[in-house]
Amino acid sequence: MTLAAKTLGAVKSNYAGTLIRVVAQFGAQVVIMRELGPQLVGTFGYALLAFSLLALIIDQGFGWSLMHGDFSEAELQVVLSRLMLGSVLGMLFVFGISYPLAIWLDNPLAGTLFRYSAPSYLIIAVYGISQARLRAELRFREIQYATTGAYLIAYPVIGVGLALAGAGVWALLAAWYAQAILQFALSFYFSPHVVRFGNPFHSCKSGPMGRQVASINVLNWAVDNASGVFAGALGPQALGNFNAASMLSRTPAMQLAQTLQTILFSTASALAGDLVRIRKLYLSAVASIAMLVVPAYAFALTHADFLVHLVFGAKWGQASAVFAAMTLGMVALAVSTLSGAVLTAIGAQQSVLRSQACCLLLMLGGLYFAVHMELVYVGVVISVAYSVRLLLQMHAIAAGVALTGADFVSVLRGPLLLGAVWCFPLSSLPIQALPAFWAEAMDLAVKLILSMLACKLVPRLIFCHALLDVLRRFGPGRRLTAVMGV
Repeated sequence: MTLAAKTLGAVKSNYAGTLIRVVAQFGAQVVIMRELGPQLVGTFGYALLAFSLLALIIDQGFGWSLMHGDFSEAELQVVLSRLMLGSVLGMLFVFGISYPLAIWLDNPLAGTLFRYSAPSYLIIAVYGISQARLRAELRFREIQYATTGAYLIAYPVIGVGLALAGAGVWALLAAWYAQAILQFALSFYFSPHVVRFGNPFHSCKSGPMGRQVASINVLNWAVDNASGVFAGALGPQALGNFNAASMLSRTPAMQLAQTLQTILFSTASALAGDLVRIRKLYLSAVASIAMLVVPAYAFALTHADFLVHLVFGAKWGQASAVFAAMTLGMVALAVSTLSGAVLTAIGAQQSVLRSQACCLLLMLGGLYFAVHMELVYVGVVISVAYSVRLLLQMHAIAAGVALTGADFVSVLRGPLLLGAVWCFPLSSLPIQALPAFWAEAMDLAVKLILSMLACKLVPRLIFCHALLDVLRRFGPGRRLTAVMGV
């Protein structure tokens, strides 16, 4: 099977699994968050913040660097030993800080959650190798079976069931454990390896790149979660509302972008310096993701109150302003996720680090002032910092694969034109007398019709060559281009 065929197959299976997972995630999270409320969700958020950081440190970048090394038995023994050593140290660290953390937060439940979540760090050690091998072999269908299958059992079944039964925050912890264990079991089933330990301090081929990847991942974490840390300093209620806004805004962008990111990194790495094909791959990915996220987040910007109330209910009203402020940043996040993957694949990790460091400095400075004002300014800071990071990465990738400003204009022109349609407030239309739900439905219908007319009347302004190349490789895409007369 050719690399192109493998890549297209990966796109199809990954996005099919992603669609299922997004629907399941939204449904499960909404039910659980409606049952628990901002206070308990925010309390659990402290444990999630710690886990998301320590998991990256424990992984040491092997989840990605192994793809450039080898899977010999000697290599895997060293890698597995390093991962297990990191997992044990992480577990002990989390258990140890749980007591002073509870005192500092004046929240005994947070300390208890930290102690009960500590053993989950051991799963990280036995999970990474199987995932790395599946990525290296472009077996994204099996990855989707493992990740989506685990999530479908953990949250919609176990998490929602326990939440509705009155288990409170323990419903989230039980679902967390179930997902981690099932994901490891399924990944190991699809890609088993010898479980044998060696000397963790012995050198290995994937170590140097792993350290670079780990440093980028930790920096990424700081950029993506500094806002959550600052919001958490305002208390669990503020962290709960921020997490609700973050989940509603980040989930669509990250699920779409991270799925494509994995495929981009693997494919660009396999192209081994073929800049012409990497350039075409990158532009096609940016055009595709922009066509999805720009109109969607443009609509969310002007309909944040309705969306938050519809999804989470009235008691989460404080999250709507933060959600609206984050929409621009989520568009930038989706595109920069793809840019970072390609930069890393072509060996330009330093450019990624510089853009992330600049973004982090902007975030920290802005968040320091934002938390002294209102929670909404946290969302504003996120959007500004993410946009600056995207511009820096686009400049770096333009130099790396010989792109011009005209290339970026061609792939972003159509999404931006549609975004202008979707963010335009239709308050001048006589729909305000209708009930809120039907007014929003009318608004959505009008914008869909206007978008279809724009695609039909000026298709060459909406569809760039890179996007058309992607559409023509799929049956529905070919039918769409035929209908639009492109």
